[in-house]
Amino acid sequence: MTLPPKLQPFIYGIGVFVVFTTLMIILKLLTHHVIEDGDYFGLFNNKDLMMGAAVALLVTFSHERKKKLKKD
Repeated sequence: MTLPPKLQPFIYGIGVFVVFTTLMIILKLLTHHVIEDGDYFGLFNNKDLMMGAAVALLVTFSHERKKKLKKD
């Protein structure tokens, strides 16, 4: 079963965001860097979420460009 081509980058971006957020949480727990004003479960705030979204957007854009270059 294949996904529609327009949906594939969206799913890829969500996957990148989830992996980034998971790694961020693990690193914060391992380094005991739990922020006091954490908006979400005391582990991350809006700035962290925006950084994760930016990373997901850049990685997804790079991945799509690489696929197009490989296709040509």
